[in-house]
Amino acid sequence: MDRLNELERAAQNAEEELFASQCRRLEREYRKKEYRNEAVNAFIRLFNQAVDEQKEVSWLGICYLHTSLQTGSYEFRLSLYDEEFFFDPAPTELYWRPSCFFECFEEDMESVMTVLRRQYPRIWSYEEEAVRRIIVEYYYAAVRQLCFDLAGEIMETEAFQNVVKADNFTAFFGRYQGEGEILWRMKEK
Repeated sequence: MDRLNELERAAQNAEEELFASQCRRLEREYRKKEYRNEAVNAFIRLFNQAVDEQKEVSWLGICYLHTSLQTGSYEFRLSLYDEEFFFDPAPTELYWRPSCFFECFEEDMESVMTVLRRQYPRIWSYEEEAVRRIIVEYYYAAVRQLCFDLAGEIMETEAFQNVVKADNFTAFFGRYQGEGEILWRMKEK
């Protein structure tokens, strides 16, 4: 087994423990109305923008961006697409950074790297980047769950009700222009 695989496995083992406590922290924070409202408001702004553009939408994409991991902005791209999906020439877009998640991620990175530096004499920047990609997956999964949990609140908003939606309007979560999974789907009546 090469060193990078060893580092990744050690990072994953360390993160599993840390993430359990960070998950409880995030759950506590997002029980607070202010954090839930902040997250829902990002979607409200997106839907209002689509209403202003008089756009009929078929897809809501909630996508993480590899570049935002590299730059440390930790933004997600919220996009509304027409029936052409990624071929929509003018999707409605907004960038969103969910509160608390990536502060927890940075704390975890610091803790995991401290543990790894005790075990491995010299960690190269590409190795640290590989560890970063492993750990961030936990947080992407947590943001995905948040978006799934907020679906009802999002759909109840006036902005969501006002946007013209195609039959089978679908929300998905995943990597920008990569793999994703459907969070929810609705049929217009």
